[in-house]
Amino acid sequence: MFFKRNKAKFYLFFLFVVFLSISYVAFVYFVHRPGFELFSKDMISYSGFRATIDSTNVTVNSIQISGSKDGGELINIYENDEFLDSGNKIKIKIKFAPDSPVVKMIKNDNLDYFYLHYSIKYENKFFSSFVKDKIKLKIDFDPPSISNVDSDAYTYLGGIGFVTYDTSLDTLRSYVDTGIEIAGARRMFYPLSITKEDRISNLVFFTCFNAPCKNKKIIIKAEDISGNIISVDTRMKTIMNKEWTVSSIKIDNVFLLNKYNEIKKNNLTSAGAKEFKELNIEERKKNDSLIASQTSKITNKKLFNSRFLQMQNSKVFSRFSEKRIYYIDDMEEPVDSKYHFGIDLATTEKANVYASNTGSVSYVNGDGVGIYGKLVIVDHGLGFYSLYSHLSTISVKVGEKVNKKTVIGKTGQTGYAQGDHLHFGIYIQGVPFDPIELFDKNYINLKIINIYNQFIARTIQ
Repeated sequence: MFFKRNKAKFYLFFLFVVFLSISYVAFVYFVHRPGFELFSKDMISYSGFRATIDSTNVTVNSIQISGSKDGGELINIYENDEFLDSGNKIKIKIKFAPDSPVVKMIKNDNLDYFYLHYSIKYENKFFSSFVKDKIKLKIDFDPPSISNVDSDAYTYLGGIGFVTYDTSLDTLRSYVDTGIEIAGARRMFYPLSITKEDRISNLVFFTCFNAPCKNKKIIIKAEDISGNIISVDTRMKTIMNKEWTVSSIKIDNVFLLNKYNEIKKNNLTSAGAKEFKELNIEERKKNDSLIASQTSKITNKKLFNSRFLQMQNSKVFSRFSEKRIYYIDDMEEPVDSKYHFGIDLATTEKANVYASNTGSVSYVNGDGVGIYGKLVIVDHGLGFYSLYSHLSTISVKVGEKVNKKTVIGKTGQTGYAQGDHLHFGIYIQGVPFDPIELFDKNYINLKIINIYNQFIARTIQ
């Protein structure tokens, strides 16, 4: 009797375990499978489309995307069988060429709807399988509109410009292209936007960096959710009110060795051209990329109401966009050259460094950012940032509100600094421009403060 009861209990336990196992396998089969989502939901345009595949808990082996006008004959659009470890998201961006079979089919048959077919082959913990489906999409032919473009149509070399414009309500995003490239990447400038009942009003502050605006113009672009894009050019003259300086800098081997070991946390006994290039090219590129990411965000509120201040009792001894040609000891040929994207300010050793204007501390690194050493970045709103580097000590924390009487830290020679000084930089949406521009009361009122105030007053009417 005892044996029969135990046998029955074991049998029930065994059935329970089998039930749980089957339920888990079924859960994996039905839930651990990729999902396909279009960015534009139920629309497609002549320009193409963007999609995301949710590959959480699965490995995607291949993706095939096709199109048809009625769900029948398929036209191949995209295929990829090189995904191994895909992570949790696979992003796909497909652009249609004007003469592509898909565009020809849509135009020739004057289609209002289009079918997108996808097939995804995948593996999860237990199965190899595939997901197939089709989506009926509306075809969106019309791009958003851009109107009421206004600007003073000029910038100073290395300075700031502005443009205001309206876009239609179907605009997903808009931006200004000034034609500049930094580290091989094209840089765009995005607007402060206010949505009204019948339009989106936009204000963009931008710079053409250290050169004239490309082709003496800027390009305003607006894009809708389907990927339709419209572009409008507007004239932008660059006033050549200054010339960039050129300087030759000799690097002592002992200095180079000490700085290399400090920055790279190393213990070399000698250093030469190889180590210098590692600092001045590779390390600089990495550091500049970090600074660009820390100065790219736009805080929509203006946090300053007056001009920026140069460090007290300081002298500018190295200007913005100065071309530096580097020599190591007695080498006749230069080892490298770089442009200097800030100004160097000298005063007494370990002098107090005050915030140049009101704002909020957005980044602090007391361990040192490579060649820049210990640094602080302050967000001044509207996409404007100030940077303070080579500091010996830092006196502020991230999130702290600062004004022109707030001590940021003290000057020093951390990072790749030759002597005690402050490297001071000003950035707009991640791009440096000449800080001297913002020290001028009339200039900052004319190009920034008055423009912003007028924009806000006009859009709230």
